[in-house]
Amino acid sequence: MPERGEEMPDSTSGPIDRLLDDVWRSVVPVDDGEVATYIPELAKADPSICGLSLATLDGQVYSSGTLVPFTIQSVSKPFVYALALADSGHDAVLAKVGTEPTGDPFNTISLDDITGRAYNPMVNAGAMVTATLVAGATRDEQFARILGGLSAFAGRPLDVDEHVFESERSTGDRNRAIAYLMRSAGLLDEDVEAQIANYFRQCSIVVTARDLAVMTATLANAGINPITGEEVVPRDVVASVLTVMSTCGMYDYSGEWLYRVGLPAKSGVSGAVAAVLPGQLGLAVHSPRLDPRGNSVRGVAACEQLSDRLGLHLLVPVEKVRSGLRRSYRADVMRSRRARVQRQREVLDSYGASIVVDELTGDQAFASVEPLVRTVLDDKDARWLVLDLRRVTRIDTAALMLLDGLVHQLTASGVVVAIVEPRAAEPRTVARELDPHSPRFPDADSALEWCEDELLHQHGSDGELPEGLTPLAAQDLLDGLSDAVVSSIEARVATKVFTAGTLVFDEGDPSDGLYFVGAGQVAADVRLKGRGGRKRLSTIASGSSFGELALVDGRPRSTRIVAIEPTMCYVLSPEAFTELWESDPTAYAQLALAIARSLSQRLRYSTADVAALEQA
Repeated sequence: MPERGEEMPDSTSGPIDRLLDDVWRSVVPVDDGEVATYIPELAKADPSICGLSLATLDGQVYSSGTLVPFTIQSVSKPFVYALALADSGHDAVLAKVGTEPTGDPFNTISLDDITGRAYNPMVNAGAMVTATLVAGATRDEQFARILGGLSAFAGRPLDVDEHVFESERSTGDRNRAIAYLMRSAGLLDEDVEAQIANYFRQCSIVVTARDLAVMTATLANAGINPITGEEVVPRDVVASVLTVMSTCGMYDYSGEWLYRVGLPAKSGVSGAVAAVLPGQLGLAVHSPRLDPRGNSVRGVAACEQLSDRLGLHLLVPVEKVRSGLRRSYRADVMRSRRARVQRQREVLDSYGASIVVDELTGDQAFASVEPLVRTVLDDKDARWLVLDLRRVTRIDTAALMLLDGLVHQLTASGVVVAIVEPRAAEPRTVARELDPHSPRFPDADSALEWCEDELLHQHGSDGELPEGLTPLAAQDLLDGLSDAVVSSIEARVATKVFTAGTLVFDEGDPSDGLYFVGAGQVAADVRLKGRGGRKRLSTIASGSSFGELALVDGRPRSTRIVAIEPTMCYVLSPEAFTELWESDPTAYAQLALAIARSLSQRLRYSTADVAALEQA
């Protein structure tokens, strides 16, 4: 989605865009806090600025508010820490920089009294040491590694704001005091000024909220940038970085942050807050107003809202998120089990792509539903969507919010959403919170059949859904045969009438003929071996036929046929079929050819179904 400034979203924006816009609108009026002034260049920041970005693991970035460039400041620390761990190894880094929270301000001039190390890499003392542990034979090479590494995290080349760098260097006496303390402890080399200059440059690298969202999404994605596909740091490094971010990333607010928001995060004095939900997303907010602890006021508020509304808290016990989308197909490839006459099949061949069936499975969370929402909204051809939740075992708050937003947006744009309700009780109860006006079905086939009927109605083909009695001459199987041939067949058929629920024939019964449905409809099903129960194969309505296979090969019935409603059928018995051959070979040949064509067509559709399943 395109990044937006302060304009309102248009009608095509998706549920995540609308959520970010809603959060942005709620936090912008907050005017607590002050812009950082101890670095003169930072004091020039516009306090009204507020921008949010969220990046997924497949490279999608959503943004809201005003996205402007700013210097990364302390938010650089976890990423440089990751580079140091990757370059020097865990043991070498841990020998100089610990992992313990301090409870003190980020610029405290102190060391761990017990270990003699910097407390952790998220405070200035630890960050200065960390910057010297990245690869490089010289200070210039080390900074090139830092700049290149952060660029790899962001997925684009980054640069340094020289004005901010000079401002930091000219006013950085407290950081110099920290650096000289580190040198006295043997944690920095003699060339303090060159080392601290690299740290000032590191903090002066220019990013946007979008960049930070991609950078945190790279951590969420086990060190692989979701846009470029590049492995920036190894997986084991990410675990260490996220651990320290969880305990130390928000300074002396880290404990309360973890309690309220529940995400590994890092803040900076330029007003940025960057957070990670491992395995799902990266999040960033930029707004310069800071609280007394040095954290963005609006940034903290926005992250709290997003965590609450999307259910992002890392420590909430949930089952592992598995696959989201089981398969997706269109009605021009896979049909319902409703038997259709030729003209209807032609319409479905031509326009069936406007019906989409999306089958979800397993536990549904933000990460599993978000790609589906995006894909559906990008589909400009869909006019009906079957949202099949039958195999869903759980729907969390974030997933429900996204699905609800999707259904309402599609409905508003004229797309009909048919919902297949989950089998399990708990997700079924949750799913009923979705748009109550959407039609509900017990299974995907019923929903697909309903959508097909709606499509046929729109294209004027429902008139070929015969009402009342369909004469033999109008039967789909006999379409194209001459009047003489039809008359010859008609002279040899008998009629049978079945009440609703009546068994027409069962599996294993001997063939008693070819059936043409003159009125009503029947259902074909088979017994499920080993599991018990039965599975519906098709619904056969007036104008369609069944029983061809047993008539041709003479073997017992392979399916059960039951009348769904009062039904009348024309029946051509095996004896009559044989007699037709003897008395009217031309009619026999044409009927046999018509049966062959019908069976061939069914085989083609079955092949297409199998191919679609293989792609699912």
